[in-house]
Amino acid sequence: MIRFRSLLKMGIVFACAMNVAHAAADQFRLGLSKDLLTLDPIASSDNPSIWTQLLIYDQLVRPSADGTEIVAGLADQWEISPDGKTYTFHLRENAKFSDGQAVTADDVIFSLKRAAGETSGWARFFKPITGYEKVDDRTVKLSLDAPFTPMLNNLALFSASILPAALLQSKGEDFFKAPVGSGPFSLKAWDKGQRVSLDKNPNYWQEGKPAVEHATLEIIGDDNARILKLKANELDAAMDIPFNQVAMLQNDPNIKTAVAKVFRTDLVQLNTSKKPFDDIRVRQALNYAVNKQTIIQGVLKGNGEPASSSLPIMAHHNTDIQPYPYDVAKAKQLLAEAGLADGFKATLLVPSGNVTSRQVGQVIQNALSKIGVTIQLQTIESGSQFTTTKAGNYEMSLAYTTSDTIDPDQLIGFTAVNPERANAMHTNWKSDRVNELYAQERQTPEGAERGRMFQEIEAIINKEVPFIFLYHQGVPYAYRSNVEGFQVLPTSNYRLEEVRVK
Repeated sequence: MIRFRSLLKMGIVFACAMNVAHAAADQFRLGLSKDLLTLDPIASSDNPSIWTQLLIYDQLVRPSADGTEIVAGLADQWEISPDGKTYTFHLRENAKFSDGQAVTADDVIFSLKRAAGETSGWARFFKPITGYEKVDDRTVKLSLDAPFTPMLNNLALFSASILPAALLQSKGEDFFKAPVGSGPFSLKAWDKGQRVSLDKNPNYWQEGKPAVEHATLEIIGDDNARILKLKANELDAAMDIPFNQVAMLQNDPNIKTAVAKVFRTDLVQLNTSKKPFDDIRVRQALNYAVNKQTIIQGVLKGNGEPASSSLPIMAHHNTDIQPYPYDVAKAKQLLAEAGLADGFKATLLVPSGNVTSRQVGQVIQNALSKIGVTIQLQTIESGSQFTTTKAGNYEMSLAYTTSDTIDPDQLIGFTAVNPERANAMHTNWKSDRVNELYAQERQTPEGAERGRMFQEIEAIINKEVPFIFLYHQGVPYAYRSNVEGFQVLPTSNYRLEEVRVK
């Protein structure tokens, strides 16, 4: 009797363990440093919002996983007319929203008109579309008055997400409290500041995917806390791993690490509408005063290279311009010419909880002290940092840019054009020549001539320096050894449909 009970107890324990293991295999838990701000794709500029939306919504087309081409999304075929003014898209027969409703031409037309509408922060990316024709339920024809070279890339942006027209029209803004999309996952719950809970979309067009039933994005602002949860098997993967802890994690047999090569530039935004940052000599002095190699070697552990502009290393990158060299004497000379031989004081916003950012901020603070510039570091939650810089209520802010597509047009518009949706990444810097080139490259066929326009823009940014250009870094991340298929893409987001937890 005693032995029977013991065996029964052991069986129950074994069954419970199997259930736990099964549950774990059905779920993927990803640790993130920042919460999203919105689930509305036309109201987003922050990466957490963008990357989460790409898990819930789908677009007609999307960047390939290696970041080299545009590939099929909801549309499995498309044609572009020889004059570049007509785009015809054919929707997949099995394209459905997570509620089981088919994705139709009406949904495509409604969503793209909304993306180009008055309330959209991304309207300029879609304004070139002047005609929308429903050929049939699965075919859409988009007409342009003139060729617009970035069009296909823009249709791959999160802001071009295809939403269910009837449902959004009936619910209005309440739709985004429980949005419905055609991406690999559907939203179960968003506990702001804590987690985003996702369920597998049973109607996803990629048969058999996602491989996991549930995914959870855990918002853990402190880097050390995120790593401890990963080591304790409370997370399956974690983003934003400090470089100084990558080696430590590599010694853990249960954890694997990687550094993704992405379209990214780290920099310091300078509010050129405030003195003394309205003076180009001051901005150039700050660039000469910061030794980027010191940061790359000391903080990034060699995982980066100096930046010469705000644009990442991607198509049409200008290899002729050089990063500002470390030259304290030149920096002091420029400050003296600007009437600031004794330096000045300023505040630098630094994302809170991020070890790498804090270390970089301290290096910048120390470097600028050598030219008489006293920097006060002000830590700030990342969402608040974005809204603060957007409102212009800052002097200096440590930030970074990433590209959501493989064409540099997007980041030119975000970091260099004013007026535009971000007014040169909230620096309020303006160059009429950049604005002119931006308009021209959008009308110029892809090729060498268009490339030269981007390179001239990059050279102007390098000379006018609305930022302290820091470096292009890889993105370190880590995952447990029983995880397969998790990777960070060149566009800095992650697709979770391939992820498996063994």
